[in-house]
Amino acid sequence: MPEGGPALFGPPSFSFMSPLDPANWPPLKMVECADALAEAVACWRAEGIVGIDTESNSFFAYRDRLCLLQASTHDQDWIVDPIALGEDLQLINPLLEDPGIVKIFHSAEYDLMLLKQDLGVEMRGLFDTQVAMTLLSYERTGLAHLLETEYGIKVSKKEQRSNWGLRPLSAQQLRYARTDTHFLVDLRQRLLSELESHNMLSAATGEFGRLETEILQPREPDLDGWKRMKKARGLDGAAKARLRELFRWREQTADQQDRPVFRVMANETLIELAAEPPHDLRDLSARKGVGWSRGKRIGDEVLAALGRAKGQVVEAERVARVDPAERRRRRVLRDNLEALRNWRKTMARELDLPSERLLHRRHLEQIAQQLPRTRDDLLRTVSLNDWQREHLEDSLLTALAALPDPETT
Repeated sequence: MPEGGPALFGPPSFSFMSPLDPANWPPLKMVECADALAEAVACWRAEGIVGIDTESNSFFAYRDRLCLLQASTHDQDWIVDPIALGEDLQLINPLLEDPGIVKIFHSAEYDLMLLKQDLGVEMRGLFDTQVAMTLLSYERTGLAHLLETEYGIKVSKKEQRSNWGLRPLSAQQLRYARTDTHFLVDLRQRLLSELESHNMLSAATGEFGRLETEILQPREPDLDGWKRMKKARGLDGAAKARLRELFRWREQTADQQDRPVFRVMANETLIELAAEPPHDLRDLSARKGVGWSRGKRIGDEVLAALGRAKGQVVEAERVARVDPAERRRRRVLRDNLEALRNWRKTMARELDLPSERLLHRRHLEQIAQQLPRTRDDLLRTVSLNDWQREHLEDSLLTALAALPDPETT
């Protein structure tokens, strides 16, 4: 199978208008009203295939929001502005949910989360070029690398963290955004041929279906997230109480101001202030990660949070006593999961595929927990696609038959 590098796929499948020279691409179509979106959707529907990407404001907001949607057919690019369109953007939903229209993404997982969160859309007809490349064992599957090696397009990293929620968009942002989808139709056609020639199309189709249904959950406030911070365990009980109050203050402040938490205060600063609390505003402002300007702005709130923790101690969590039978059950569960992981690694080597594309981690954990013994029980536990049933089902059932039952061992 291919290993990446120059000339991955051979010549382009479509005759783009000077595809290797962005200066000669067709004029970009801006979609900022309902009529323009309806016209674009009609064009995509007539083509039957469209490349799509999204941009969010994740580096500038507390909750990620869809700020831009790019779309391309084989000879035209669109920039769809969700901010200008508002609720009219939902005119795109029927097309996104139509399995008869192919929607091409590169690494779709985050895009699907955004579209589900902001539009309530249930994507169907997905083709993920990155998934296809991993199934074909390409060593490098990043879009920027692919565009440079295959099309000679060097993508500027400067725009990767743009604030896509601001308007107007710059010419540089628009160039960057359209490049993300401009070649997707061609890439899909070439990858489709590769998948067919390597008898991997069924596996890819199954993975596309999983991505359509197993959508990432948007980030939600987590006021107990301080417990998982690096160095939190090393703090004493009083310092942990201070960290808890500082963390909750930061979370609430970020939510109220709609800013990422790291722009309110860095984790390292929270830990330092919890470990060695400042005596006053002057002391706080002198600390690394705060400074005079920020100290004046948030100093009273930080000192108030530390004041709320005064006299409080976070007790070490007591580990509940577990009887010997339960310890044995948990050990068997852990051993079974490890045995299934080893089975997956072995099968991945035999099939020359990445383990994560063979059977998803969550599915493997469900199987270890339920321990199905028959074909029907296995299919009730997880939904296996046709390729998985053909290549994995018998071997998996054999592996499961050899595992001990944690409830009876």
